Amino acid sequence: MTELARKVAPGHAAIEVLEANGVEVVFGLNGDHVLKLYDGLADTPSIRHVTVKHENNAALAAEAYGRLTGRPGVALVTTGPGALNSISGVASALAAGAPLVHVSGAVPTSAALEAFHGVDSVDFTERAFAPVTKSSIRVTRAGDVAGALTRAFELAVDGRPGPVHVELTRDLLEGEPLETPAPRPARQPSAGLAPGLDRAVERIRAARRPLIVAGKGAWYPAVGAALVELAEALGAPVAHTWEGHGAIPTVHPLSLGPYRVMQSHPAVLAELGAADLILGIGVRAGTETDRALRADFAEKLLVLDAAEADTSEGGAAVRAPSVPSLAASLRELARLARARSDASAVREACAEARRQLAAGLEVELERHAAARPWHIGLAIRALDERMTPDMVVTSDVSNVKLWLPFQLRTFGPHSHVQAGSWGTMGYALPAAIGAAMAFPGRKVVAMAGDASFLMSTSDLVTIAQHRLPIVLGIHHDGQIGMINHMQQMAGRAPYATEIGDVDYAKHAEAAGLKGVRVEEPDQIGPAWDAALAHDGPVLIEFMAGHDFPRPSVDRFVEQGRD
Repeated sequence: MTELARKVAPGHAAIEVLEANGVEVVFGLNGDHVLKLYDGLADTPSIRHVTVKHENNAALAAEAYGRLTGRPGVALVTTGPGALNSISGVASALAAGAPLVHVSGAVPTSAALEAFHGVDSVDFTERAFAPVTKSSIRVTRAGDVAGALTRAFELAVDGRPGPVHVELTRDLLEGEPLETPAPRPARQPSAGLAPGLDRAVERIRAARRPLIVAGKGAWYPAVGAALVELAEALGAPVAHTWEGHGAIPTVHPLSLGPYRVMQSHPAVLAELGAADLILGIGVRAGTETDRALRADFAEKLLVLDAAEADTSEGGAAVRAPSVPSLAASLRELARLARARSDASAVREACAEARRQLAAGLEVELERHAAARPWHIGLAIRALDERMTPDMVVTSDVSNVKLWLPFQLRTFGPHSHVQAGSWGTMGYALPAAIGAAMAFPGRKVVAMAGDASFLMSTSDLVTIAQHRLPIVLGIHHDGQIGMINHMQQMAGRAPYATEIGDVDYAKHAEAAGLKGVRVEEPDQIGPAWDAALAHDGPVLIEFMAGHDFPRPSVDRFVEQGRD
């Protein structure tokens, strides 16, 4: 039998595409509409399946996996409520620019009204996913499966990475084997230099005081490494946005400080004003960062980002056709750059800016040292002191989200994986699962508030099942603390912010993890040490408060100058 004449079950043909594209892990939850896909997975030992307990956790784990590896993460769910349960995680991938292939089952092509897992419109889920993906398609013919999935792997990494949704109808998957050739890997994204890069070279070589602002699109590991090369070649300081935290290691001598992370470091604002060229690397057109830079510094701004097409809102921009292309273009700029004449003074200024911020943070924490409940920043400070270059930290939407970008030292993008602008509560735990699968054996720390944590605790047992080296740090204050604070700042008594009282350490133990409760600050360090040394998963329950002033860069720097 020739290759062209071989017969393959439709579900197996779909899984063959995943295998051809180097997929090593799939995050999913089985269901009767995708049983034939799972038959294919069962017969493909090269792909590991992680059975989540809620579909949104599958999408979020795959999102983090894709961001960290640069390869599309894969989520597999059944149709109807299974697919819709995961839509927030898919939207998170779109906001984060994370490559994701999201595969779902679908009701039969000619499903009756009120068919199981269906609504009146058979294409409802296809249309529901369209606004939050780069492409959403419904496949009804077995012969189209391989092409649709191969195209999904291409689209997920083309231009600005993002999610692609492919749904396969039940009658297709349960059909007879079809004659099909072995699938070929998807076309790889261009790694060539970005069009128009010569204009960027001219401006960079003419600049005497260049400065770099690292945005979300500079966070990709390949781009972050190239960004460091360019900064060092130029001797230029690097400011980072909230989601650019880690794009350049904060321990790097040219790391200057935050730009628009609630506020901007005064040293960053001073350097922006004095610069004759501002390189906005990974600054997406139309975002708040892009608009702020263009409003204040349009004449000296040059943006370099990965995008499918030129989407700039005016002003100079270089659009790379892919993340690998953006990384290659930054390395080429580094090769052709000339260093600032005041490079040593720049490093001194960056060191002083970092010193002031760190000193001010220390003053802030000492001011509240006697408070009970105590400040969650004490737990984050202790984690920061124990950070190593290979550790991965994921953070959730909670008070820890506010403090980590200021307190946590980073050694690269992997050091801090955030929920991002979509603001998905319940992010840290599934993202930690994705990170642990992306980097087997590395220690992963997930930081979350208790309200966020409760949204994803169903997969505590998944962490235990796989004995993943994850340490969960849970801020237990019994409140939706950020909302409580907002209501108080608006002059209102907090309402509907209490979430009930749970013993999270015991909850973890019931799921098969080691649980530790930290009541007082002097227990924080020993708890981190024991958890990080443990060879299995651990949950640390930090009994901290939430009623403290929000982070303020201006306040920290002023305190650090005294």
